[in-house]
Amino acid sequence: MKRSAAATQSVVRNILYAGAITGAVVLISVGIIQPLEAEVRWLICLWMSAPLLGLAIWMRLPMLPPGLTRTISNTGLVVIIGFVMLSLQLLRQQVVRADEIYNYVAIGSDGSSTSNVRPVLHSQRILRGRMVDRKGVVLVDSQSVNGFAQRIYPIAERYDLAAFSHLTGFFSTRYGQSGLESFYNPYLTGERGNEWQQLRERMLGETVQGNDLTLTIDADLQAAVAGALGARTGSVVVLDPRTGAILALVSYPGFDPRGLTFDPSAMSWEAENQRLSQYWDQLMADGAQQPLLNRATQGLYPPGSTYKTVTAIGLLERPSIGQANTISCPETYTPQVGAPPVVNARPGLGELIGEPATLERVYAYSCNTAFAQYAVRLGPELMEETAARFDILPPQRAGESYPSFRELPTAQSLLYTEPGFLNLPHALADTGYGQGALLVTPLQMALVTAAIANDGVMMQPYLVQRINRPDGGEISRHEPRAIRRAMSARSARLMRENMAAVARYGFGSSVDDVTPPGVTVGGKSGTAEHVPGARPHAWFIALAPLDNPRYAVAVMVEGGGEGSGAGAELAGRVLAAAFASE
Repeated sequence: MKRSAAATQSVVRNILYAGAITGAVVLISVGIIQPLEAEVRWLICLWMSAPLLGLAIWMRLPMLPPGLTRTISNTGLVVIIGFVMLSLQLLRQQVVRADEIYNYVAIGSDGSSTSNVRPVLHSQRILRGRMVDRKGVVLVDSQSVNGFAQRIYPIAERYDLAAFSHLTGFFSTRYGQSGLESFYNPYLTGERGNEWQQLRERMLGETVQGNDLTLTIDADLQAAVAGALGARTGSVVVLDPRTGAILALVSYPGFDPRGLTFDPSAMSWEAENQRLSQYWDQLMADGAQQPLLNRATQGLYPPGSTYKTVTAIGLLERPSIGQANTISCPETYTPQVGAPPVVNARPGLGELIGEPATLERVYAYSCNTAFAQYAVRLGPELMEETAARFDILPPQRAGESYPSFRELPTAQSLLYTEPGFLNLPHALADTGYGQGALLVTPLQMALVTAAIANDGVMMQPYLVQRINRPDGGEISRHEPRAIRRAMSARSARLMRENMAAVARYGFGSSVDDVTPPGVTVGGKSGTAEHVPGARPHAWFIALAPLDNPRYAVAVMVEGGGEGSGAGAELAGRVLAAAFASE
């Protein structure tokens, strides 16, 4: 019996030992491959593996009687586990994630970036590659000054450089890099795509040259869009819906990247560094309105009535449930007892729309109560499923950044912020007409518009068309890629008709006043409430020409008032500039 009990105990110890070792290895393996941004997950895995490793080692040690020897043994075991944990942390930092840590750029909520300046200092003697627009206009270049490389901006001779700042970003030996300068840094320095040439140049003592980027933007259009936005805080996005190419992307206020660029020819390098510090402090000042924040991709705002576009798509995709053309537009609608009723932005809409009300007319005249009813019909699951088609996600499915566009820091658009929000009827109703807890970027609304223009297929947005070596040889070229089919071609066609009604007779017809004669336009206005008592944000999304859309536009003016006024007028001017640049 004693032998049997001992054998059973040995088997149990072996099973526990194998389980502890397996659990520890799995936790460490899962944790060590986590991306750099998931440092917390890695540390949780590491600390959870520690007691398992301790248990496994303890089970292989001889059983000692109580006393000093046993105490010393247990203390040594704790020290060994600590040493193993420290070694694993160093392994991850110095080997597994070494390159990521070396080149990591942290983006603050105000748009500021913090990065390792060592790669920047290393590249001080490298002539970074140029950035040119789709027509070959040079935006950014480099020159050699006293043996050091200096970033220069030829486009500043023609246009306000701040209009391009959120695209190109800055390159600073003191503050790192941002924008395309950051994302494509390995190509701009020649570390990728030109390795053998760079090695030869270094061995021969020649000046190392980086690779060139050809962007999708049109510099003339970019400047014209910035001029149309003017000094109003906000942003504009112009896409080619057929390919996803970004033709213009403007955020105001911007900054002058020359203010953060070190000038090697300065008489006093100490004074030059002081100048950089002063300009940085100016950008970070409380009253500066966060000029480093790219509002087009990082700004999260309630979309207002532009979101009725997504709700309408949900109706068209589920016609038996949505019953889009069986609706009314009452003055008020109470989806939940005790909750504030939904009201229309303007009184008397029901009379203006007429009976029977249709999706086209309630969309054109932006009836809140109709879209609140639509949302309740669809219910939480279908509302969430429709939003997810356009990458507008609930918080439990969302990361910090938008995975379909990484060339610039881009926030993830959110359907709501608190789990279970759509289970409340009044919250569901508010979401249906674009309020609730929605937070979206202007880029995301431009993608919604582009998907409608492209027969329901949402294309991946991109900013760099080609990467070329200094000798002109091509390293890579972007090929248009579809994210997914977001709606049927039939639903897209019907939505274009609904958007045409907005421009033809609805709340947003002023968009048609400034577009070129003969060009048919579709659009949707949005007036987004945000802070109680504050002036609402003005939104407008538009596409043109309707028969074969080449441009999808989203404009957002912070505190701009009525979307059907300021938003529609701005979108019309942007479209006019786009057609003029052809």
